[in-house]
Amino acid sequence: MKRLFFLVLPGLVFAQTYSEIIGGIENATALKSAQRLEMAAKKAAEAAEGKRLPSLEASFDAAWLKDTPTVTFRIPGTPPLEAPMGTKRNFAGSLRLAYPLFTGFAVTAAIDEAKWERKRAELEALDLKRNLYLQATELAAACYAADETLKANLAAKKAMDDAYNKAKGLYDNGLLPPSDLYNIEARRYAVEAEITEAKSRKRQILNRLAYLLNEPVDSVELPLHLSTEPVDEENLTQTALRSREDIRALQSLLMIDRSRIRLAKSRLYPTVGLAAELKRRGDTPELNGDGFTNPDQSYIGASIRWNLFNGFSDSRTIEAARYRHLASAERLKDYKERVRTELENAFLRLSALNSRLQSATMELKAQEAYCRLTRGRFDNQLAGADELSRSIADLSAARAKVSVLESRIFNQKAALWLMAGIDSFKKRFLAPTAP
Repeated sequence: MKRLFFLVLPGLVFAQTYSEIIGGIENATALKSAQRLEMAAKKAAEAAEGKRLPSLEASFDAAWLKDTPTVTFRIPGTPPLEAPMGTKRNFAGSLRLAYPLFTGFAVTAAIDEAKWERKRAELEALDLKRNLYLQATELAAACYAADETLKANLAAKKAMDDAYNKAKGLYDNGLLPPSDLYNIEARRYAVEAEITEAKSRKRQILNRLAYLLNEPVDSVELPLHLSTEPVDEENLTQTALRSREDIRALQSLLMIDRSRIRLAKSRLYPTVGLAAELKRRGDTPELNGDGFTNPDQSYIGASIRWNLFNGFSDSRTIEAARYRHLASAERLKDYKERVRTELENAFLRLSALNSRLQSATMELKAQEAYCRLTRGRFDNQLAGADELSRSIADLSAARAKVSVLESRIFNQKAALWLMAGIDSFKKRFLAPTAP
């Protein structure tokens, strides 16, 4: 509906909320690819479950021999005698039921491995979504900062226009030298250039955001009130180490390695299988015999196989699986420490940004007061045009600085919650709250 209105009324601009932007990640092409891999792992796990069930196989074979099968009888003192023992045409049909009664736990190990592979694929898709959330948040914050900078530049341009009109009146009455008028005019052109640059920067960010979401984006609204509440560092760190998607994916890899160890150990055990087959043979497709052997060759049977020695291959395979498991455990341990360090540094950056915002806010108040004072002095010809234009430009820069820092704090707070996992982020940043 929004797009329809945008086509009908192109002069209107629709701002997208932060929640809408995060929800739009579902349309991301990269995420869809990961979800397809997740579905593939799911089907593979379902296929592995089929190994628990018996197999049923139907077959029909037909063969035309070059020569008739014969048997030779050798009786001392007489020439060899040949007699037919079959026909040139042979047909066989069967229905075979087989069940692996015991495989040394290989079947259960393979099923567990497939289940954990599916879990890992699911978690990797969620972790990709978490990283896409991080990218979308960074772009949304940058877009907000560019938009606020543009607003500050437009306000500066209006102030410059007012100052120019005032200076032009003074100049026309011979109360202002040409150099002061030209100075204000030059500042006006500089502000217009900054406006053009801010528009270009905003458009570039929106284009990147549209590519990420796979849909058009007009402008962005940020719920800045969500970034004002404090965050408990220790609780957030523990939540991240416990429930973050990439860490859980590595834990799933540990379980996969354990399943592979069990699978390798299954080679040390015997395998027991049961089979039953309904089978008939004949020299015609009716399978009613060939006149030499009985047509019904059905059977029921069992088999036991035990590999007693294969050149130490099984023991080496088990050792390799154990080393892979140890490597995965060390990797998980190292990854957790890296996450803990990244979170600590992220909190330090947030603290520094808060300090800078406090300083910038005080600076903005001082620039507003100074700009009002300078404008009054200029109106009374107590200040020059250069001082007035510089005060307007400094005020615009101070406003932009505050907006940029606010957007960066929002981005940092959202990143902190995303570093704790998608669930924590959604509860904090996407739950409906009153501003």
